[in-house]
Amino acid sequence: MLPLLLTLLVLYGASGFHACPPADSACVAEVRSSAWRLWAEVDKALSQRIYELLTIYDWIPKEELHSRQKALQGLEAMEVAKQLLCAASFVRCDPEGVNHGVKLLQMDLSEREAAQRAEEACTADVSAVDWLGKCSFAIWDWADAEYFISAKDFMSNSDEPQTSEESDRLNLRKTDANAGYAAVVYPPSLSPGHICQTSLTPMSPSPGESKASQPIFGGEAFGDVAWVDVSNLRTRHLSSISLLEVLENGKAFQERHPFGLSRFAINLGGGDGGCRVGHGLDPVNCFFVQGFGGVVFEANQSLEEELQSSLGHFTPDVQIVMEAAQAETISQRLLIAMAQRPGRWVEKDEVDIIKVDVDGLDCHLVQALTLSGWRPKVWHVEINPLFPPNISLWPSGSSLGVETTIKRDLTSAFSRRNEREHTKQALVGCSLQALLDAAGSEYSLLHVEFENAVLVRKDISEALEPWLSSRSVVQKWRDGYFCHPIARVRLPHDHDEDSLFLHYDFRRWGDPSLSGEDLLQLVQAFLQQFVEDHTYSFKAPQMTSHPPKFEVLPVHQPSTAKDLNCDSKRRYIFQWPIILTNIQSLLSSWTSGRGDVEVVLANMVEDFIGTLNLDRAWPIFKTVASGECPLGGLAIAIAMRWRCLSNFWKENPLFPHTEEFFHAMDRQLPLILRKPKKFEKSVFVAPLGCENLLLRYIQAGLRRFDLQAMLDSRWPIFELLSSMHSWSEKWPRGYP
Repeated sequence: MLPLLLTLLVLYGASGFHACPPADSACVAEVRSSAWRLWAEVDKALSQRIYELLTIYDWIPKEELHSRQKALQGLEAMEVAKQLLCAASFVRCDPEGVNHGVKLLQMDLSEREAAQRAEEACTADVSAVDWLGKCSFAIWDWADAEYFISAKDFMSNSDEPQTSEESDRLNLRKTDANAGYAAVVYPPSLSPGHICQTSLTPMSPSPGESKASQPIFGGEAFGDVAWVDVSNLRTRHLSSISLLEVLENGKAFQERHPFGLSRFAINLGGGDGGCRVGHGLDPVNCFFVQGFGGVVFEANQSLEEELQSSLGHFTPDVQIVMEAAQAETISQRLLIAMAQRPGRWVEKDEVDIIKVDVDGLDCHLVQALTLSGWRPKVWHVEINPLFPPNISLWPSGSSLGVETTIKRDLTSAFSRRNEREHTKQALVGCSLQALLDAAGSEYSLLHVEFENAVLVRKDISEALEPWLSSRSVVQKWRDGYFCHPIARVRLPHDHDEDSLFLHYDFRRWGDPSLSGEDLLQLVQAFLQQFVEDHTYSFKAPQMTSHPPKFEVLPVHQPSTAKDLNCDSKRRYIFQWPIILTNIQSLLSSWTSGRGDVEVVLANMVEDFIGTLNLDRAWPIFKTVASGECPLGGLAIAIAMRWRCLSNFWKENPLFPHTEEFFHAMDRQLPLILRKPKKFEKSVFVAPLGCENLLLRYIQAGLRRFDLQAMLDSRWPIFELLSSMHSWSEKWPRGYP
């Protein structure tokens, strides 16, 4: 069904897209000295309303259809208000803009009278001294009335929006990604050629089918919980931990990496080391909390204390390097840091993920690492998403210095301003195409995550089919950024009154009718008008592919922990000594014939699984076990597979955690196919289910460990393995 605004505009015969600010850059610059502050203030207030309504929409349960419709109507009204406000501010540059904006008010609104007052105020004599003020405030009065109608179900008794505490309480009923309705996109009618309508469509149909039957992503991790990305809004994107999980389940991955995930990550730009959601989201910092090892670079010395507080207790497995990552030396510096870690050496193609967010050198670092032979499974890189694919734009010159890297004076338009007011700005971040060029043909774009792009290595990406190849790079850019509802909205943390969003309408770059040459001309004209010369280049920098003068030799050490039995006094998430005691009791019951083995096994597994966050139970278990007690993780995995093979857990209300945990392993993450039979024999995905996933984990674990180390430990790994022997039930009691 078409969104409300699009339907109404079709009925009225109006086109919702009208560029504002207009194309007359000289006139736009002149307006800055007069109406700028008023427009910036009201536009910021409208932007805040949009963000609040989007947050509300994300948490509305499936059954509350009326509330969702009201929230959508409010969102569309805020966007119309922004367009009319912009048109009024630039009326002398584009006299037709106001008339076009007023037409958007001629729809069936909740606050018809307020809209009528706004229409009258904005169509009055524009030569009047106070015309713009009256028009702006009338627009705000109407928009504010629409907002309160849309959000009143989430208001307190005082008719004010919910407090942060009340919002947190409401967020507990978080909407599933598989709830039956899509995440919001920018109103298609206000996008050029209604192009954002395509972001609401399912992926392309499979060969031989007339229409698609699969949403973009039907679920996220175990329990189909929606992922909340850097914009803090519900999205169809994969979280990074679930991406690695689904890759690991693929046949191609298992053939290429028989040990499974290395659980090693590199973070170039670790900030304060915090793991949080929203604008401060850092996926790799969150990996470290879940047991990954790796290396963190951070240039800002003032963050060292916070970074050490967040991640210092993970050393030496996580190496912290307080210096700027430089393209010329990054490969060598990483090798040096990696050599200081204990345990097995991780090769350049075994790294699970490299995240790059250094506010300038991002693509330069990717290019340098690629030329030095680094092939991570996943790249997670901050980009400047304003520029569509096929526009390869690189920041250059003074904008790449260390001083600019550690200063956080970024604007919402992905630029950095000079200290002087009303001067051109320096470009921050490379374009999506520049990143694709830097990573090379071995990688495919998985998705654009607002201001980040996620790439996966092609040779291990088969488990992501058929979705991965069903949408073009351009469409993935639209889905992830251009048609994101806050792509051109100043976010709550951004109070810049001179944002580039108030100078230029970037929607025109998404016009599907533009030729490549026309798009390039638009981009060049924008850069000449607003961006400092010599801070950008359309060509990649020249870098040498020669190895550095000093290469660190890999230190191959056996994967043997100092505390193999995991009975030290350091703080663990799981109580490994108790788990070991339970494992020994289980084996004693089994070999002696005394006691009910099934009951002991069932209770032990239920208690253990109950300690996990079931939203992401399996990935969390693997990462935590790997970081805390690898042999203990292997032992409990063998016990869980023993429990899985019993089938006694299915539809058993006595063991709800076990049932949910094991049933989740029947699904391919993150894709939930509506016609699963068609894909049962897919060559892309290895068999799923608790029996298969646990067996693969056990196989990878046995390959990782030194035989003598396992024999020397107190963990009864081989005794547990004998419990799964097909003839074990026929052996005489008391064996061995």
